[in-house]
Amino acid sequence: MIMYLVLALVFAVFVALFAVQNAGQITVNFLAWEWNTSVAVIILGAAAFGAIFGGLMAVIREIQLKLKLRGAEGRANRLETLLEEAEAEKERLETVLAEAGSPREQEEE
Repeated sequence: MIMYLVLALVFAVFVALFAVQNAGQITVNFLAWEWNTSVAVIILGAAAFGAIFGGLMAVIREIQLKLKLRGAEGRANRLETLLEEAEAEKERLETVLAEAGSPREQEEE
């Protein structure tokens, strides 16, 4: 996790240096809007938008994985309960069988 933060910080520094070195004025046209701004603002805005979008995708994936984990834990708990019940039933049947005696013992008598 720390490695990702360090890499993100290094990337942010490079983006900031690039933006500062390319600070010329440009005209931006988008649909019906038109405005004059610095290239640095566009670069930093695009980088910020990408970081926010990437962060949202990571959060969504994290939520999906946690929900999947919760479901798997629930299934595991149900299976453990079924296993315990099956083992208890097995012990009960073995006890009943031992009390009744095996069929060979009954044939010999």
